[in-house]
Amino acid sequence: MPVHIERMTSEVSLQENELSLTPAQIEKLVALVITKLEDRAREAQRARAATKLNRQAAKPLEPGYGD
Repeated sequence: MPVHIERMTSEVSLQENELSLTPAQIEKLVALVITKLEDRAREAQRARAATKLNRQAAKPLEPGYGD
């Protein structure tokens, strides 16, 4: 049975004596995997943004700031 998750497609098969999943269970599992992939992508984007070097000068401090 082909399973498509975002940019990934995988062929899934079961052995004769293994328990099979219902379509509702498969949908729930796929939704969980998609959520985890999205979480990882967001975290990777946050990490890239946190370590990105900006090539512009910072805004000058206001007079009296930090006294």
